[in-house]
Amino acid sequence: EMQTGEFLVKEISHLIENIGSEKFAAIITDAASNCKFARKKIQEFYPHIWDIRCAAHAINLIASDLVKLENVKDLINK
Repeated sequence: EMQTGEFLVKEISHLIENIGSEKFAAIITDAASNCKFARKKIQEFYPHIWDIRCAAHAINLIASDLVKLENVKDLINK
C-alpha cells in the first residue's frame, strides 16, 4: 500500500498542509507510474505547485543503459 499513487498523494498532501502550500513551488519525482500519478493529483489540488520529472534520474537511467553497450565500454576502457 505504501507504494501506491493514492498513498503518496495522501502523504504528500498531509506534508503540504502541515508546512503550508505557499512554501512549495514543485513536486519532483522519478517517472514511476505511482509517482507520476501523485504529481498529477497534487497539481490538481494545488495548481501553483509544478509537476516535474527528475532530470537527474532520467540522465542516470540513460547513462546506465549506455555503459552496457559494447562500443561505449570500449571507449571507456581506452
